[in-house]
Amino acid sequence: MTIDQVLSLLGVIFRPLGFLVFGFAAGWLATRPFVEEQKWWQLEALTLVAFFGALVTLSLYVGAGSVGAFGLGAGIGVIVFGMRLGQNPSGGETVAKK
Repeated sequence: MTIDQVLSLLGVIFRPLGFLVFGFAAGWLATRPFVEEQKWWQLEALTLVAFFGALVTLSLYVGAGSVGAFGLGAGIGVIVFGMRLGQNPSGGETVAKK
């Protein structure tokens, strides 16, 4: 086994894991403006456009497994951090919707 084969194997293993972590972070960043106390619709729209733009761009230039890992990580991030949408950012009780 040559060094090229070893590095290729490591790339096959760690690329989807990296995209999974990157997707999780992107999901966190996409939900962050929605849980802030100050609401700016421009920031919310910009983060959603950037999030979906990153997903589309990755689907064009990266393999299917990496895009799937990014999507899985982003879905997990949105679910985990999106569950805080109705809560006060400092924790505790639920904020009343206006």
